[in-house]
Amino acid sequence: MDNNTMDNNLKKVTIYDIAKEAGVSASQVSRAISGKGYVSQENRAKIDALVEKYHYRPNAMARNLQKGKSNMIGFLIPHIASEYFGSVYYEFEKEMTEKGYITIVFNGKSTQNEELRILQLLEEIRVDVVVIMGGGLDLVEWTPEYIQAVKALNQKIPCVLCAERAAELNCFGAYTDIDMGFRELIAHLAVMNCKSLGILGGLSIIYPSECAKRIIEKYALQYGMEIRPEWKIESSYNASDGEEAMKKLLEQKELPSAVCCINDDIAIGAMGVAIDAGLDIPGDIAFAGYDNIRMSRMIRPQLTTVGVDFQMLGHKLVEAVERSLAGREKPDVIFADSRLVVRGSTRKE
Repeated sequence: MDNNTMDNNLKKVTIYDIAKEAGVSASQVSRAISGKGYVSQENRAKIDALVEKYHYRPNAMARNLQKGKSNMIGFLIPHIASEYFGSVYYEFEKEMTEKGYITIVFNGKSTQNEELRILQLLEEIRVDVVVIMGGGLDLVEWTPEYIQAVKALNQKIPCVLCAERAAELNCFGAYTDIDMGFRELIAHLAVMNCKSLGILGGLSIIYPSECAKRIIEKYALQYGMEIRPEWKIESSYNASDGEEAMKKLLEQKELPSAVCCINDDIAIGAMGVAIDAGLDIPGDIAFAGYDNIRMSRMIRPQLTTVGVDFQMLGHKLVEAVERSLAGREKPDVIFADSRLVVRGSTRKE
């Protein structure tokens, strides 16, 4: 192989290179490749030969941008390793790929500065839609900087928020309605003769956590279950946080007959501490979580949990994206249901 051939193979050939070698204009090359517009037979033959010679393929992104769209979607999540966020992203990306879109996931690392930087980047790379889950979006009180960034971006690029309050930022949205799942859970615990309830995990600054706690307490009150202040222990969201929360609960003179945890990771950590302390699950104390992650089925006893249908939530986000792209003037928010999954941590099997 000579040097010229190597150079030809290595060089990234452009439409202007083809035009120069064929002795025609770039617009003629474009018309020949697209099949739209007149090109003489002689020039078309020269262009086709050069396209074949250099294995030239038009830049799909450039073509789309000329049409005013990129066919790309930016998807911002706070933890790229989280099963919850990763599962929703997977279902969303799978469906959008079938519709001809490329979805790019961005890891916000749960820091506002990083999220704001990514939102600016998403505007610069000209995605068609931005989807946002978690992070700053889940705060009870949005910061002025966050509100300004999302609203400003939404004026240029449609933003779809995985949040119940999406319309407050004038965005389309989708979220999981947790009310049904927790209502079913408390009813189940009542049938299991649960008289008292503790709540582990979740931070007061996080809106979904506060909503979950309010809903749990609402239904516990309806069923006459006691919830003492010392049985409500805040923590962050990892299994290690659940371990520490359970250790604090074990310091109390009396324990509740069941514990609702804000997510499965917290429940799994808490159950391990309870077992190490010699407690029988669910005989001495029952446990329930939220999310229905894979580990909830792998531990023993298996964890009762309020299940998120990741496929359905991903589909609802796709619906919200389609509504935003359709240019509807008034944003709306759609939801997927949550349902109870009963396992051994609340019922003897």
